[in-house]
Amino acid sequence: MSNNSKPTRFKRGIIILSVAVVVWAAQFWLLTQWLQFDFELAAYDALITTNWILLSCALLELILTRYTPKAGKYQFVLALSAAVSGLCYWMLDQSLSMLGENNTDYLSFLQKVAPVRIGITFMILSAWSIGQLLFKQLNELQESMEQQASTESMVREAELQKLQLQLQPHFLFNSLNSINALILVNASKAREMVQQLSDFLRTTLRRADEQWITLEQELAYLQLYLSIEKVRFGHRLEVKMECDEQIKLWLIPPLLIQPLVENAIKFGLYGTTEAVVISMSTTRVNDSLQIVITNPFDKDMQPAEGSGFGLNGLKRRLYLLYTRNDLLQTSIQDNHFTVTLTLPERL
Repeated sequence: MSNNSKPTRFKRGIIILSVAVVVWAAQFWLLTQWLQFDFELAAYDALITTNWILLSCALLELILTRYTPKAGKYQFVLALSAAVSGLCYWMLDQSLSMLGENNTDYLSFLQKVAPVRIGITFMILSAWSIGQLLFKQLNELQESMEQQASTESMVREAELQKLQLQLQPHFLFNSLNSINALILVNASKAREMVQQLSDFLRTTLRRADEQWITLEQELAYLQLYLSIEKVRFGHRLEVKMECDEQIKLWLIPPLLIQPLVENAIKFGLYGTTEAVVISMSTTRVNDSLQIVITNPFDKDMQPAEGSGFGLNGLKRRLYLLYTRNDLLQTSIQDNHFTVTLTLPERL
């Protein structure tokens, strides 16, 4: 059952009570002003009529709540309304006859208006029953849509978490291999790299439970990653970062920039022993945050595609977060590979 069922029933109860008061007032006015019955008799007549109709509506609601056929719903509703209308009028006639047993004019009036009252009772109860049926169908449809949306949200969150936790295996393996090599030639550097790798993995696991972080936090995480890579590559790796101070509090999903920088290092340093400069700029463009990462690129000297996270995994994650496929763009120009990441402002 949806969380808003109680407020909905309360509002519906207020509406029913208001309609009942209006119906009672209309009957009372008709009996006193038009038919010239005394006030007490008119008040009791209107009250008894209104109460029996309300009880009949409650009976119909109880039946339709417990049982509604899968086929021929409206025929069933009309037949049920006719049966309850007959029962309602019989009880109403008995009650009103007892009310006016010493008033021949009133009893004669009841006989004359019997067909009219039966017809009006049937119309009211039929309208109420059809309304109940439509309300029930609408409520079932809403619950079905909410359940489907909840299921889709759970699947989406599970996929997002899987993508967010993915690390390229070659980065971890290469780091461990570098530590193994450093142990023999520079034990202090090896210990430093172990500590840096530990801090990096700890932060990665902590970020997995966070939905949004500031750009400043993401850049601090990126520095942890670069400190490890600089131990591996030494003077060969230089990363130039430019960031507007005014956008450091911009909220972004965690672990977005590091895979892009890792991709730039992987394809920028492969096949060369020279120093490589990777540049990254972070600016605000209109209502979006734009991150541009550029690395040298030689198409003749590139590694084979691995099984890591890669740009495709990042594109999928961006789509799940923003439902857009145009947030990650790549281009090659003058032997430079450029990745442009655009992140809309979180509202």
